Amino acid sequence: MMSPVSAVRQLSHYAGWYIRSIFGKKDPLVNTMVIHYGCNLRCTHCAVTANEDEGRLSGPRSMTWELATKEMRSEYNKGSRIVFFEGGEPTIWKDGDRRFIDLIDEAHRMGYYVVGYTTNGTGTIYEQSDVISVSLDGPREVHDRLRAPGVYDMLMENLAKTTHQNIFANMTVSKLNQDVIRETAEIVRNSPQIRGLMINFLTPPPSKFTLTYDEKEAVVKEALGLKKEGFPIVNSKRALKELLITDYTDKCPYWVSSFMLPDGTKHYGCPMRAVEACRDCGFDAVREYRLITAGNVDTIFSMSRFAISKPPK
Repeated sequence: MMSPVSAVRQLSHYAGWYIRSIFGKKDPLVNTMVIHYGCNLRCTHCAVTANEDEGRLSGPRSMTWELATKEMRSEYNKGSRIVFFEGGEPTIWKDGDRRFIDLIDEAHRMGYYVVGYTTNGTGTIYEQSDVISVSLDGPREVHDRLRAPGVYDMLMENLAKTTHQNIFANMTVSKLNQDVIRETAEIVRNSPQIRGLMINFLTPPPSKFTLTYDEKEAVVKEALGLKKEGFPIVNSKRALKELLITDYTDKCPYWVSSFMLPDGTKHYGCPMRAVEACRDCGFDAVREYRLITAGNVDTIFSMSRFAISKPPK
């Protein structure tokens, strides 16, 4: 079940973390855990698939229960209060008798304020999670072309079965779907189960689908226009504009998030740091992180929905 910790206590912790960071104590607030690389799909634009095909993935491909819970506890003790599970497809993770729901429950038991995960939406929607991000690449034809036939309908059918109040769609924009931003925003606006749309650019690999600067500029302009029209675009205005800063190396606040990989490798900040792909970063969250640490009020308000859990009804 969702954490019963009051909003006041959560805000107090975040305020203390922010003040400490100003005085040089830069501890991670977010714990991002890639619990395994396994997935039931092989999406055209997937970085995990591309890295796998190019032989860049080595070592264990899945965390054990012991490793996952040890690292969750370690980062909690350092001050992290938000944990996001990533993959692969995190919902199909297992280790012996342990399943993904056990990780969610354990994170809440430890005291994490917000537990979230990203999913392709073809399987179970776990109501126990505070935040759920579902991947949405566009309308049915585009979504299925990038993922697999029938995936769009599976996603929508599963969403129709849930009453979860904090589900967001995540769109990774590339050459494969750059022309369907408005259509995707309309789907989100007309879907009562989805609260908003987060827009990211592709961080290669695969490089062949990465947008040019001019193409990115057109997408940002359209997204800002849609936001002005009242469409539920989650990105803050400033962060959307900063998506055009392709090489975010010198601005990226690496210390805000720890990042754990299935083989046990831990990074403070993105594991792509200092590699070629880092100079073509399309991840909106790092922009939001930087703007939060800079005290940008609009960004803080926009991102609060991902940081404050609500007591169960």
